Amino acid sequence: MVSMQNVRKVYENSNTVALDNVSLTIEDGEFVFLVGPSGSGKTTLMKLITGEVRADSGKVIVNDFDMNRIRRRKLPKVR
Repeated sequence: MVSMQNVRKVYENSNTVALDNVSLTIEDGEFVFLVGPSGSGKTTLMKLITGEVRADSGKVIVNDFDMNRIRRRKLPKVR
């Protein structure tokens, strides 16, 4: 399961707000398509799920792992 609650991500180098107050839940077995125009935050959302970047605020939970607090060495298990 993937759960996001009030997630915000701002890229400091450009001051770009990639995601602002995003909440979603994807249950086990669900198929999800992520679509939208260029610059809408699709890649950032995926990077949050895979642990490549961390949210500035809010919660990102993937299979019971808090992606904002997970240690780098545990990322391969989540992925």
